Amino acid sequence: MSLPSKKAIQVDENTVEYEYRMLNHDMKLVYHEDRCIECGFCHRVCPVTVSIYDEPLKKTAIGTPEEMGIESDHKIVVDLEKCIWCGSCTWICPGYTLELFINGEKKVNLVENGSLPEFEEEVRTLESGQEVRKVVEGNITITSSEKDNKKIDAFCDECAVGALTREKSEIIVDKDLCILCFKCSEAAKNYDNIEVKVFRDRFKKVKGDPSSVWNGIMLRVTGKEGKIKGIMSRSQNKLADAVVRLMGKESEEGET
Repeated sequence: MSLPSKKAIQVDENTVEYEYRMLNHDMKLVYHEDRCIECGFCHRVCPVTVSIYDEPLKKTAIGTPEEMGIESDHKIVVDLEKCIWCGSCTWICPGYTLELFINGEKKVNLVENGSLPEFEEEVRTLESGQEVRKVVEGNITITSSEKDNKKIDAFCDECAVGALTREKSEIIVDKDLCILCFKCSEAAKNYDNIEVKVFRDRFKKVKGDPSSVWNGIMLRVTGKEGKIKGIMSRSQNKLADAVVRLMGKESEEGET
């Protein structure tokens, strides 16, 4: 095998390993399909972003097949050519769906070196028994003029954590279950008479004094910076370049 090498390995029905091997270093991002709740956080925190001028944030190294423009039956896919193995997606994933291993050790260097903070989390247990965590504070408002109860029920079923129910023709949000993710707000685009506004004010009790990279990622998640202008390629992506520098990977990229 020639090095460096990148490949995706389908381990079993629910597990994909995205592997990057170099001469003296290897990284593996493990995706557990059965834990994925399609919340959308991984797509938002990924620092590798290709967005052109006034178009909304769209091209990252991880996301749904539709977001990535990749044909796949999986809920989430990774673009091996874009991924910089920073672990931001594993750091925030509410469903514990993603794991990053560096030389066989499960770790996120950006957290260990203080560039990304640790934060308080609230863990919820779904009816299925799966644990998910809430990492941001805020609130959600759903406005509906829909009269077709079947459509309302279908919309409620879109919720990643079962926080939405219908009472007559009203949509009720269980705030003890809601994790303020992106699932229902994205789904609402397919419902003409339903509008969702999610306000993510802040991460829960951030610990430490993280770097400017944290500020950039926080803006993406809270929605205060929904557009990244003028980024045409990774070489012009200041956030991604800053992450690479913080990981100390610039010299490693040239290894063979």
